[in-house]
Amino acid sequence: MLFNYLKFNAYTLFSLFYILSLTSSLFYTGNNTWLFTASYIFLVINLALILKQRFYNPIKLPINGILISAVLLLIWFGISFFPSQIKYLSVYNFFWVGSLIIVFLLFSFNDNKDQIWKTVWPAILLLVTIWAIYGLVQYYYLHVPTNASFLNRNTLAALINLALLPASGYFLLLEKDRPWEFLSDKVLTLALGILFLATFIITSRGASLSLIIGFIFLLSMLFKHIERQKIYSLLIIIFVSFLLVTISQYFIADLPDGFADRMMTLQDSSKAGNTRFIIWESLIPLFKEMPWYGLGLGSLWLFWPPYRPATDTSAGFFAHNDYMQITLEAGYPGIILLVALFIFILLGFVKAIKASSDNNNFNALQRVEIVSLFSALATFAAHSLFTYNFYILPLLLIAGLYLGRFNQLAAQDSILTKTLPAFQQYFKPIMFIISSLGLIFILGSYFITTSLSSYYNDEAKKLMQMHKYQLSDTYFQKAQKLAPLMDNPFFSHADLLRRAANQLSEVKKVEQANSLLKLAHENLDQAEKLNPLRPQTRHIRGLIYERDEPENAKFEYEKALKLDPRFLFSRIRLATLLHKENNLKQALQILNDGVNFSYRIDEVMLEYMTLFAKYSREAGVESFAMHLEANIKKYTEQISKN
Repeated sequence: MLFNYLKFNAYTLFSLFYILSLTSSLFYTGNNTWLFTASYIFLVINLALILKQRFYNPIKLPINGILISAVLLLIWFGISFFPSQIKYLSVYNFFWVGSLIIVFLLFSFNDNKDQIWKTVWPAILLLVTIWAIYGLVQYYYLHVPTNASFLNRNTLAALINLALLPASGYFLLLEKDRPWEFLSDKVLTLALGILFLATFIITSRGASLSLIIGFIFLLSMLFKHIERQKIYSLLIIIFVSFLLVTISQYFIADLPDGFADRMMTLQDSSKAGNTRFIIWESLIPLFKEMPWYGLGLGSLWLFWPPYRPATDTSAGFFAHNDYMQITLEAGYPGIILLVALFIFILLGFVKAIKASSDNNNFNALQRVEIVSLFSALATFAAHSLFTYNFYILPLLLIAGLYLGRFNQLAAQDSILTKTLPAFQQYFKPIMFIISSLGLIFILGSYFITTSLSSYYNDEAKKLMQMHKYQLSDTYFQKAQKLAPLMDNPFFSHADLLRRAANQLSEVKKVEQANSLLKLAHENLDQAEKLNPLRPQTRHIRGLIYERDEPENAKFEYEKALKLDPRFLFSRIRLATLLHKENNLKQALQILNDGVNFSYRIDEVMLEYMTLFAKYSREAGVESFAMHLEANIKKYTEQISKN
């Protein structure tokens, strides 16, 4: 009964779990791993549905460049984490960055592609429209950056772009030609109006320029095949949306710069892209040092700090050019396969359009869909030259679905096809069930244990700050067992053991304290083995050495600063140690070496500035000390307001 139910409702279940995966991913910002886990658990369930289909039914697949290059790229992502120095990051990012291809393959191997598309795409439009409304509320009511649930407005702009182009394409169709009766002209007009309003208030230059290119391509390719009145209606929606945003600038106070103001900055390209130019230039030395197979997926932010310029104000995780970052992380095979995928998408589009013109075998809906999807994917790829779309999970989930649908349409008359027989020809039902459950269990266990490890590690840190050392120790050990390849639970546990040892030393329990310190060093050695690029590992080892071996402590702090010159914890401790040795000049030099870097305004930065002001006054530089104290007062007020 259950198998029959799944067979009858396969596309409904697949669509539901995809939508749940996408919804969860919209809130994922990189740190809340349980949301990533939720997204992938839903994808794993979809994998189970696909395996069930493939056991009973054969499937015919087009053997084309898109499928082959996509599969090879995913395989390379899997191979590349073996030589990676930080394996847990590369494994995690295999699923993160590889999401586009994983969703593409899940869709491609499904029997119910048309039904899935008809179910899922309206849900995508609804979700993106809700997120656009979220951004409008932030802008007009809260007067805060228009990011919705994301960390960067460029991400919201990219998300809206992915919905705008297909929505515009469907709007250009007559109502009778659309596969959804409920997506009437009125409904699409409302949705497009909201999406364009959000686009104009976000004022992302890269996203706007790539969207303009996408629209030019969309309209030029469909111009001869749609009614002129539809084009005029679409242009009116765009104009009215732009007019409303522009007028609102004059009637509502305290709004950020408008679309026209931001776009005017493109007149001076050197200033408009200055921050990105700084980042890209600093990455050039890494290209010279990286091995041909890359640094490892997801690990750029650990290799970059020694080369990162002081003037860079980004968070330091992304190159803001996906093709540079993928080259650095996945090596030359990675970028070659990605470019090959782009080329095959272009060739597939040209071939499909040419065939449809010669044989007139595309109806209006199919032509609009294939042109709209190609325009959306091209816009996504163009925008990725200036941001990090390939590292944003919801964008990848949508782009992967679009690629699957595009390949389905572009290859529908392909001669080169292969029928993959049903698995029941090769496996007995019981063996297939055991194998499938084993695969599902391994994948599900990986995501769940990673999420639980992160939870226990975070809770252990909170307990450590509350001086609940025994319970904190238990949680750290759980985190280590659940994710033995992650370094964070090991160096954090070492810090806990250091604190506990200090307390024991104060009450003269020297032997027990030394035992804990020995265990702390073992944890630090393991952390460094798992990730040799973490400054925290060196810093905590320096804290252990400070009391009895100050020279070793200074050495560890210097190593930490070499790994990351912005790591203020070690800069503060090293300067303090030098000052204790009556070496004020060197202490000031250490503090001064970090003065030109950009930092997040927090308590650590204030501690650094306070120490710098104190030592500057001690050295007789009163004016500089007063300058620092004025900034400390200003930043303290900012923190208190937030």
